[in-house]
Amino acid sequence: MSRTLVIDASLAIKSVLPGPLRTRIKGLLAGWGRSGDTIQVPALWRYETTSALSKGVHFKELSREQAVEALTLIAEIDVDVVVPDIAQIQRAFDWTLRLHRAAAYDSFYLALAETTSAGLWTADERLYNATKSLVSWVHWTGNDSNSA
Repeated sequence: MSRTLVIDASLAIKSVLPGPLRTRIKGLLAGWGRSGDTIQVPALWRYETTSALSKGVHFKELSREQAVEALTLIAEIDVDVVVPDIAQIQRAFDWTLRLHRAAAYDSFYLALAETTSAGLWTADERLYNATKSLVSWVHWTGNDSNSA
């Protein structure tokens, strides 16, 4: 049975760059594709993935060529980009305050997952730790107890 899920920018970035979570994340993405699952992202996902790769080049963690290749690979991830409506904007604002954050970026992923009754998958352990006692539908890709 197919389902809808939300992924954040950290998951996309770590799916294409070398690191300890890359193999697991690529497996999750492949499994979701085989299952016919729908992956949703808020509109800011494209900006965040591009910004993360630009920072990598700026701080000489990546070459320009590596970043361009990563951008191409991320563009190949089949996602539905969702422009937030007012209900999601308000939920993102509420999440930002609830998590005692100054910026709302992570909160838009939470709001999208919450308003669509989808699970949120993240490679950001800090986000997972901030939410795990609040909701059961946020999943960290580094946690082996999370199943695809």
